[in-house]
Amino acid sequence: MTDRRTVKREISRMFSDGTIKVIDDDMVVEKRMVLEVDGSREAVVIFTPGEEELWVLGNLYCRRMIERMEDIASLRTEDGRIIVERARRHEGWRLEARFLHTASGAFLKEKRDAGIRPDPLPVDWQISFETIMSGIEWIGEAPLFKTAGSVHVAALVSPDGKLLFRTEDVGRHNAVDKAIGWILKNNMKTGEVGLITSGRLPEDMVLKGAGARIPLMASISAATADGADAARRCNMTLIGFARNGRFNVYSAPERIKF
Repeated sequence: MTDRRTVKREISRMFSDGTIKVIDDDMVVEKRMVLEVDGSREAVVIFTPGEEELWVLGNLYCRRMIERMEDIASLRTEDGRIIVERARRHEGWRLEARFLHTASGAFLKEKRDAGIRPDPLPVDWQISFETIMSGIEWIGEAPLFKTAGSVHVAALVSPDGKLLFRTEDVGRHNAVDKAIGWILKNNMKTGEVGLITSGRLPEDMVLKGAGARIPLMASISAATADGADAARRCNMTLIGFARNGRFNVYSAPERIKF
């Protein structure tokens, strides 16, 4: 079965001894689509083909435009558009930019200006050090990343050690949106899972996770100072540089057990 997320392209591979090999290489495809919600053009997004429904669910949920799966009356793709009709309309957080690049956190400025801060997350949730490191290893084994690179990975883990879901996308925000969309589609509670990602953890990403009531976010990359400050305000457990049997905890370390 052909993977529509990649295409073959001829490249020249060069080596330090001067050798040049012409080969066909797997390269990741970028797909551009228009998101329309209730008849209005909401944004243009570039993402990795596949799991479009999960992306829509996660993106709209993180922006409070839906609260549950049942708020979607219909969702279809047609002529380069993702068309959503809602059964219940919530104002939500509007986008600062109408063009969503692959790493967009475009709703951050409006959330700041409106003084929006997610409520502090509850403390009575714990996850083991071992489960976090298993999640980190799992994202490193993501098939598209191993085949072609150039993608971010997001994964969901449960406190009892289960590896629940893994997704890949050219955009780090897109990958996280798809993971959160999977939670909604499977009628799970966002507050019952941890989210592991390959991307950095700045303020916009932390606020996205906290807005979705995710109690823990961890990454092989680092958090920014603003990201760590946002996590402390929200009482989210924020982890960075998770690799080689260790990680840095920027906030709420009491959720991690050994």
